Amino acid sequence: MKSLSMSVRFLILAALGAVAAAAVASCGGTLPNSAVSRHLAGRYVGALTDSTALASVIRDRHIKPPDLSSDVPLLEQLRAELAKSDPTGTYAGITYDLTRGNRLGPGWIVQTPTQWGRRSSDLPAGHSDALVTLVHDLVASAQRRVDIALLQPVPDRRFLEALRTGLETLSRRGRPVAVRLIVGQYPPDNVDVPAFFKALTEGIDTTRIEVSVAAFRSCVATEDCDSYSWNHAKIVAVDGRDALVGGHNLWSQDYLLDAPVSDLSMRVQGPAAAGAARYIERLWQYVCANLDKKDSIALAGTTAGCSPAVSLPVVSGGGGLPILGVGRLGAGITKDFANQSELARDLMLGAAQHEIRIVQQDLGFSLGRADALFPDSTIDRLIDFLRQGRGDIYIVLSNPGAKGKSGMTYSNDVSLLQLARHLRQEVQRRFETRDPLSRWEIRRGPDPINAMLCEHVHLAPYRFGPDATWPGGVPIANHAKFWMVDGRTFYIGS
Repeated sequence: MKSLSMSVRFLILAALGAVAAAAVASCGGTLPNSAVSRHLAGRYVGALTDSTALASVIRDRHIKPPDLSSDVPLLEQLRAELAKSDPTGTYAGITYDLTRGNRLGPGWIVQTPTQWGRRSSDLPAGHSDALVTLVHDLVASAQRRVDIALLQPVPDRRFLEALRTGLETLSRRGRPVAVRLIVGQYPPDNVDVPAFFKALTEGIDTTRIEVSVAAFRSCVATEDCDSYSWNHAKIVAVDGRDALVGGHNLWSQDYLLDAPVSDLSMRVQGPAAAGAARYIERLWQYVCANLDKKDSIALAGTTAGCSPAVSLPVVSGGGGLPILGVGRLGAGITKDFANQSELARDLMLGAAQHEIRIVQQDLGFSLGRADALFPDSTIDRLIDFLRQGRGDIYIVLSNPGAKGKSGMTYSNDVSLLQLARHLRQEVQRRFETRDPLSRWEIRRGPDPINAMLCEHVHLAPYRFGPDATWPGGVPIANHAKFWMVDGRTFYIGS
């Protein structure tokens, strides 16, 4: 893998911390909290809302990064700081949830395709079949309840068959189980919910199992708010005891054929899985309260309307791992600030002492604009880390032009060069704010900004082996969302 020098340019935390993340995405209209510029952030003062900039949340609530030298466990510190953004505790256990006694069993890292060190032409048949098997086995293992959150398009081909065979197993067992699938849909397309429900259940005896399917978006600028927002979480949670959480969409064309998308999820067993289910339950509460929004919400099921959620059993953890599950509710579900996953990210980056590692599809986006937008609050944390001389930053992003077989894009067309330039501009701005004459000093000698960035920031396009593309020049797509701080706390999300 070749690095680019800076000179050219229901989600999980655990301790080694894990942060499991879930998310409702938002874009357009009002910008996502982390993308609001620091200049606009100054306008947000007082009560927190779903559109309050992260910089304002941190400032107004006196929120501080965790102290890695403290005797107080890291995730306990982080949970306490997140709670300051939720003074009534309304979203505790939903968008931020610290649990203990979790277990990461064999194969808990779910990464596809496992192609490391091989030529791109050496991709074996069935390279990611284990993911299909895992989805089936999770559904089929349910005793009371299955909660699934996805993004459109709905599962197809082999993933659809994995869900169907899992339901067939539950049906034959004869035990009453509630299975609910909720899908984020974005404009201008809608999910054909009746057709998907039929494809999922046709020919299966649903006498003893209850199946519900919903698709929704919670905010549409042309209707009821000034943004767009829909579910982006990818979760398969079973009985509040076992969950697959991360980035994987259940799209056969993109993940199971040749030139597959690279992605990352994790399987967690224990109380953290119940937090993922509670997050999904909050999405269902919104859907069931807004069934009159026919253009944005659709529902189909074995029973008419919304059924009450089946209570989760109390899960006593058999492991020793603390996990902080974090999520965001985006826009439209609530007027409160409930985007704790973004806040957790920035606080942990702000706590880093030695090393930050980030693997993402993108760090910037354009939204049809000529200029790229970057998450200012996150960029500020990275620059603070650099200016204090703490260590190195490693960032790996998807490749420009990356697409899946389905036609879905895996690049926002914001290049590593654009990111590098933006980082340099922001560091330069910091230098000039502190010392307005520094720009002239730089011209008379070596540029200290370039020297710092070239030494401590390492940017690279995603690779898994010696080849820069799949056969035929197809760009390699990365959809994973991962960061790690100092080798002791990591995040895997959607």
